[in-house]
Formats: sequence, structure tokens, C-alpha cells
Amino acid sequence: MTNLEGAIERIKRLECPTGDVQYRVAGILEDYAVVNKGQVAINRDKQFDSAGIEGYSTIIPGDSSQSLVVLAKSGSEDYVAKVVDAYLN
Repeated sequence: MTNLEGAIERIKRLECPTGDVQYRVAGILEDYAVVNKGQVAINRDKQFDSAGIEGYSTIIPGDSSQSLVVLAKSGSEDYVAKVVDAYLN
């Protein structure tokens, strides 16, 4: 398993405060040495939104043709977000 594959598997299990999704995904990518600290920006990407699920994406450095897409759903009280999928696009 590559570092990127490991990071994606970890991201798929992520649950965190709703406002922390981007920060936590960036942290996981840094922890798995996919990106260098501070060199990744996870952006809210509404093109991936559907039925209460919010999309986020980032370009993986070194291969601008690949982007990581993260789909997260907020709980009923909107306090906790749970990642429902993460994949390379």
C-alpha cells in the first residue's frame, strides 16, 4: 500500500467537528507524507455535493492531473461531519 492509499483509507474513517474537515484531511495527508506541511489546500467543491453530502477536493502535488475528492456528511445537529467516501479523481 502506498502512502497515498494509506492516507485515503484513513480519510474514509474520519469523523470530526464539521468546521475541521479541511484541516483534518490536510493533516492526514501530511502525516502520511503525501504532501509537505503547509503545501496543501483542501477546497470546498460544490460540484460534488448531493443529498446532504458536501464535497471537498485538492490537487495532489507532483501529478496535477490527479485530485483527491472527499465527501462528508454532517450529523443532524451539524456538529460532527463524517466522511462517507474519498477517492482519486
